[in-house]
Amino acid sequence: MPDQVETAIPDSHRAQPVELDRDDTVRRAVVRIARVLRDHLEANLPVAMDGRNVEGVHQVRVALRRFRALLGLLRRDYPSATLDEAAARARLLARTVGEARDWDVFLLETLPGLSPLGRAGINVAGLLLPRANPLRDAAYDRVGQVLGGADAEWTLHLTDRLAEGALWDEARSPAGLKALEEPAADFAARHLARLHRKARRMGRGFAHLTPPERHQVRLALKKLRYASEFFVTLHAPGQAGKPYLRRLAAAQAALGMDSDVLTTGRLLERFGGETGGEMRHAVGAVTGFLCCRQDATHEAAHRHWRKFRRTPVFWEA
Repeated sequence: MPDQVETAIPDSHRAQPVELDRDDTVRRAVVRIARVLRDHLEANLPVAMDGRNVEGVHQVRVALRRFRALLGLLRRDYPSATLDEAAARARLLARTVGEARDWDVFLLETLPGLSPLGRAGINVAGLLLPRANPLRDAAYDRVGQVLGGADAEWTLHLTDRLAEGALWDEARSPAGLKALEEPAADFAARHLARLHRKARRMGRGFAHLTPPERHQVRLALKKLRYASEFFVTLHAPGQAGKPYLRRLAAAQAALGMDSDVLTTGRLLERFGGETGGEMRHAVGAVTGFLCCRQDATHEAAHRHWRKFRRTPVFWEA
């Protein structure tokens, strides 16, 4: 496949803010959110399928995560076989795109960060790069096939239906249709409070959590962040919600090393079981190096977590 580069993309290709009105119902809010998600996904699909700019795959991954976050909120209150199918198809797409992105991060960020091992005589790049490149190429081939396939086409069609409000025209009970007229601000406050409580509960005793447990905290924060970005303008227009979003994002980012270590370990297992001699030594050195870096970032993560816990939520102001 063509050489890949990491270059800037237009701002229009990045995730855009969602502007909601205080008097929006759930139905209208979903239409507004879905239009933003649809535009984000459509803008980046051709770039991801082309494969030469790795930012395309990254943005499609973000778009799918945001789409799945919206589906997760809706499915709790408005059960639907269509939404269930959408969640399943989006999960399959995200898994394929996520694998390609993981290899990009490994090659563009993780491997360069392992250069200190060279002082110990371990040629990490020389050993791992020739093995990783074919695996990344194969992952990108799968991205092209999947994003050009039926699941992606169906998902785009579903986002169109959500963006036009047509999905809610399906046969529904009078109670279900009435629930869609609930004020979006009430819907948002209820779900944001639930996600916030869940994240705080998972982060109890943060200083003593294991790396996999901290990784689960990060996933909870990610869901909370997407929902907060969807609905912040309902309760905190202008800059009022910025402190909460900023500290939420900082806590999530500070926990990134836990995710990197888990992902890198999984990728290293893909090198065909080469466990002898020099290769085995290099894999062990990489694992140990990353675990040491993980330990070194733990205090910073704990500090960001404490700041987040002390930050007032914006939906109760």
